[in-house]
Amino acid sequence: MTKSHILGLGRGELEALVVSLGQPAFRARQIQNWVFRNLETDFRKMSNLPKDLVDGLESHACVATLKVNARQDSQDGTTKWVFETHDGHLFETVLIPTEDRRSVCVSSQIGCAMGCTFCRTATMGFLRNLTLGEILEQVHFVSRHLKSLEPSPDLSPDQVSNSTRVSNVIFMGMGEPLLNLENVASACETLNSADGFGVAKDKITVSTSGVAPKILEWAARAPDFKLAISLNGSNNAVRSELMPINRRYPIEMLMETADEYIRLTGQKLTFEYILIRGKTSTLEAARELKHIASHRHCKINLIPLNRGNPDMEAPSEEEIAAFERVLAQGDFQVLRRRPRGPDIYAACGQLATEQKKVA
Repeated sequence: MTKSHILGLGRGELEALVVSLGQPAFRARQIQNWVFRNLETDFRKMSNLPKDLVDGLESHACVATLKVNARQDSQDGTTKWVFETHDGHLFETVLIPTEDRRSVCVSSQIGCAMGCTFCRTATMGFLRNLTLGEILEQVHFVSRHLKSLEPSPDLSPDQVSNSTRVSNVIFMGMGEPLLNLENVASACETLNSADGFGVAKDKITVSTSGVAPKILEWAARAPDFKLAISLNGSNNAVRSELMPINRRYPIEMLMETADEYIRLTGQKLTFEYILIRGKTSTLEAARELKHIASHRHCKINLIPLNRGNPDMEAPSEEEIAAFERVLAQGDFQVLRRRPRGPDIYAACGQLATEQKKVA
């Protein structure tokens, strides 16, 4: 019998489960409080639940389904976990701590079908979507990890609170989130909900490779959460070489979609842009990118290529600075993202796992 994954159940579904076990529906709120506020995974430790309900939950439900296959800690404080699913597949999740943030980079799929040539996840191919419960369990696991850490005695109470809770969630791990749209949208709602993790809407970001029809579907389904488009090429020839999806949804179509997304949601859009020597980091590319972004309600995140593809390399610091000077003439915000966890292959474009043989 397949057990219900508590993290993947909405309030109504959890109430139905509780009622099916012969208990009043209000017990569902108590269970959610234990799971989301107290981060409890053991039904036996949910002290205000009657024994009959605990017995029923142990037989019919679970909070945690993922097993830790491996863990790596970077010299910069980043931590990466390799999780194993109930059916034997592997995927990765990353915790990125800074002075004022605790960001979790979550996966939405096992592997990826998009085939981007600079991304190690593409070498895995696509295996399956992660379930709603598996997506939320990544954040639940990291939240429990943070709670278990001993805060520094030098921190103020507010700083201690920030250091022991997840502040940001970014869907930039394995997979194309918009090809698992319903589960990702539902996950965002639970992440934001006061009955869930309570993460602010503007601290939840979903990144897409540019699946144009799904961007408009996302605008209708989850307009309150931030969206980032991985642009990574300033013209169709370069982008199609790096990202096969551009052959189906070229830059012109993608920008029309981006403009419609901005109109529908009122949100500022983020363009992620990988800097690759000789391909995307030239001065001509900078001028083309400035033209694309100009007069749009957007910002650009520049991401120097992380190691992983032996046929590509990052530009020099001087080349990046020259690229930035061109963009600085535009009417949009430009940020350079510093790599986190590159020594453990936890940075952008580096996530990949060699899968076990699954019967």
